[in-house]
Amino acid sequence: MLTPLLFAAALQATAPAQEMPAQPARLGQSPAPSGNQAMPGTQPVPADRPMRGAATPGTPPPAAEAAQPTPRPDPAKLPAEAQFARYDVNADGALDKAEYGSWLAALRTAKEADFKADTPESRAWIDSSFIATDADRDQKVSREEWTRFLTPTEG
Repeated sequence: MLTPLLFAAALQATAPAQEMPAQPARLGQSPAPSGNQAMPGTQPVPADRPMRGAATPGTPPPAAEAAQPTPRPDPAKLPAEAQFARYDVNADGALDKAEYGSWLAALRTAKEADFKADTPESRAWIDSSFIATDADRDQKVSREEWTRFLTPTEG
């Protein structure tokens, strides 16, 4: 069902512009073209030639048209401020435990595709990181705490 809609949209976007009548249709008149004319924004296709890109029934769509999962971007490739803003879902200027866990799990998943954030070991790792980052123990990681956590210390 989606393929015909996408195909129609592609035709409209790539077809050369056709001249439109100077006068709008009057009440009772049809603005539809007559005879061999195509609708504006489309081109006629001879009946003996299949439409370009049209699949025959029972044939799977070409690989390019097949549904592909959208790859998740690596959060580590974003600037630190953009990472914080992306995971501060409620926009309160701090990461609560769930937001912090989402960020940390996304970082780890980007590096280890088989990482599962819902295992007991992973939860313990996320919890211990949250505790280490939340310096004032208010159950939120402020932007300052987060920056301190990400900044290596000399020593």
